[in-house]
Amino acid sequence: PLFDKLATDVSRWVRNAAFQHLGPLIATLSSDEITPKLLQYYASMATGKAQCGTGDNEMPTFCAYNFPAVVLTVGKENWKHLQQAYNELLKDIQWKVRRTLSFSIHEIALILGPELTQEDLVPALDMFLKDLDEVKVGVLQNLAKFLGVLEPSYRANYVPLLCNLEMESDNWRFRHLLAQQLGELFQLYDEGVIQNELYPIFMKLCRDPVAEVRNTAGRQLQAILDRLAELQVSWRDEFVEELQDLATDRLFQHRLMFAQMAEGLVEAESSFDSESFSKEILPQLLVLANDKVGSVRKRAGAALKLLSCKSAYSDHESIKSALATLGDDTDIEVLRMMGKDIDVGTTSCKLQGLPNGSEKDAEIRASLSTG
Repeated sequence: PLFDKLATDVSRWVRNAAFQHLGPLIATLSSDEITPKLLQYYASMATGKAQCGTGDNEMPTFCAYNFPAVVLTVGKENWKHLQQAYNELLKDIQWKVRRTLSFSIHEIALILGPELTQEDLVPALDMFLKDLDEVKVGVLQNLAKFLGVLEPSYRANYVPLLCNLEMESDNWRFRHLLAQQLGELFQLYDEGVIQNELYPIFMKLCRDPVAEVRNTAGRQLQAILDRLAELQVSWRDEFVEELQDLATDRLFQHRLMFAQMAEGLVEAESSFDSESFSKEILPQLLVLANDKVGSVRKRAGAALKLLSCKSAYSDHESIKSALATLGDDTDIEVLRMMGKDIDVGTTSCKLQGLPNGSEKDAEIRASLSTG
């Protein structure tokens, strides 16, 4: 009764404020306290014209923002009372309304379950994927969570989408979002899809031209190795060999990628496999500790330092030797990583007693003037 009074108040501002807070209000109530009329009020916000006749372009935005909380409160058995409102919001001309829905579609899917999701939310997902980038980014950010709700046979329909994302050239952030979810995606699919689609996607993203994409993909390696071990795949050696190729690549960015992945494996305390690491990763890591590029040596050294703290490697002679060599490195950043106390402003040239840029310029000018 109180909301009825507020919703029909003579003041437009009061009416608007009442509807703006209707979603949070419903979310605080128990399912028994939510009346059909209250849901009708809420559903009427989707068109921008609440039941009291108030027109406000912000109404659909408030409705979309609170939709997951309302669905969670009323339960999937009452989805039929909200479905029409959801469909209205999907067609809203304001992209910010559709963007809000795209960021929450996975949450609603978790509430509704596989059957209703496949029937009512999959068409919405497909619409968002064809929408503006500002809208599309919402579903891509949580794509693995949404796919996890679907039945395996239905989930297979979205494998081509994953491949298209990897080939996305106009917006590298979409590739970055895919890289963030690779570990989850490997868990969702069977061996055939992993070998033929996800494994090649992972390796391509590890060689992506954008550093943020490469680094994010590399951080998924432990989860991927765990999944391959779970499936006991016969092609694991092939996968490892392709990883090892990064360590000898002519581009230093790819060698750096290998060192970063090695460091990530060492940091994964709970799932660290010392036997596999010693055989498959450590030999290449020791070579990278002597790389000609300082940033590669720095990252390899960081991984070796972490490794030396593990009991299985505390007396490893090759690691001790590599760390000792890095301790005498000529690169400032490598020395700092090794714990050396280097004054701020010290350059590699100054550290080696060589003339810096300004001193070299002065020498050249002096020689030219005397000549």
